[in-house]
Amino acid sequence: MSERMNGYWTSRLGFILACVGAAVGLGNIWKFPYMAGTQGGGAFVLVYLVSIFAIATPIAAAELLIGRKGQSDAAGSLANVSKHAGLRSSFAWIGNLGVFGAFTLLTFYAVIAGWVSAYVVSALFGELSGLDKQSSGSLFDGLLANPEKMIIHQIIFLALLGVILVRNLAKGLERANIILMPALVIMLIAIAIYGAIVGDLSAALAFLFTPDFSKITPEAVQSAIGHGFFSVGVGAAMLITYGAYVDEKIDLGKTAILIAIADTIIALLAGVGIFSIVFGQSLDAAAGPGLMFTTLPLAFSQIPAGGVIALVFFVLAYFAALTSGLSLAEAIIHWGEKRFSISRPQSAVLMLSTTFIVGLATVFSFNIWQDVRLQETGLLADKTLFDVKDYLVTAYVMPISGLTVVMFASWLLPQDLAHTALGTQGGLFTIWLWSARLLAPLGIVWIIIANL
Repeated sequence: MSERMNGYWTSRLGFILACVGAAVGLGNIWKFPYMAGTQGGGAFVLVYLVSIFAIATPIAAAELLIGRKGQSDAAGSLANVSKHAGLRSSFAWIGNLGVFGAFTLLTFYAVIAGWVSAYVVSALFGELSGLDKQSSGSLFDGLLANPEKMIIHQIIFLALLGVILVRNLAKGLERANIILMPALVIMLIAIAIYGAIVGDLSAALAFLFTPDFSKITPEAVQSAIGHGFFSVGVGAAMLITYGAYVDEKIDLGKTAILIAIADTIIALLAGVGIFSIVFGQSLDAAAGPGLMFTTLPLAFSQIPAGGVIALVFFVLAYFAALTSGLSLAEAIIHWGEKRFSISRPQSAVLMLSTTFIVGLATVFSFNIWQDVRLQETGLLADKTLFDVKDYLVTAYVMPISGLTVVMFASWLLPQDLAHTALGTQGGLFTIWLWSARLLAPLGIVWIIIANL
């Protein structure tokens, strides 16, 4: 079979939008606001911004250059680049680890995306209107207690990914991102503007951009660095896979910086819009994971045209889930094509079906298996099956994948090979090289140790 079964990106815009789509997901719309809310606002944001550019961006560039030089799936790209550099092809295990991370992440990401689509349906039928604190919480609790409903929405999300990705690159993944990303940005700007008009913009800006250094605790720093690392979408083979579809004309170093900037702007826009609405209704910014599914619906029900705004917001969140979901699924589907020598449709069915089956453990973690625990003591004590998957992939699999990729690219590859593959001229390559050799590895090692 041909090394390149899925073609090239047909435009620089399509490639950049896809990479930004890989970074932009529920982490920006759901996780960033609630983490900022619970970790001190501006103090969290400051550390988050530093980690984005000092740690995550060098890794993103490393993943892209390996993909472009390797011209295959994540594992195949690592093996091919190793051969070019005169190294052992056994370094393919690094790519396999990243794909495993993408697969594990998708098994619960699809379920959370299903929560969002359930709220889209609720908004369409007016169920998010006239809520009070109790009914808003009951709505979300009722969803988690209903495995059949969660499974239906999980299947819909995975089926959408499959329908898009069975087509070739230009007609499937690239076209989807060219449609989804601008629509997502337009809706996000609309939410931010609306929040500024009807909510408390000054309180939101003060909360997000005025650091209270007394709140920069070791736990807050660890959370901010960890989220910054994951926000750009590194450590899960997505950017290696996307890099394999890039021609030689694009400067990957600048692309990595652009991804980080776009991802940051979108996260901050989401924070401004969400916290303007939350503070405008005198609600709790530190509501944690329930901020999006309990606090915001309550806020929407209390503002003018709240039903319409709720619908726009949850469609926006679903689009964000789709762009990241497409990236995770593409990494595992392309891997399946190459590892099992099967067609793209066959790989899509195999990989997404397996994702669905393993994802049932996530669904049941909130209802019929909510009391199941793998350990009574130790690292996994008191963790549901969902918590275990989330913890293992975010605390270990993705950080180790990111660490090994960036060390491989910056220390093991000859500098001229890395320089050529990255396509970055002048001092920017030197900045990348030493950030990749020192700053990024130190940050990742600290994340791993902090999670022990």
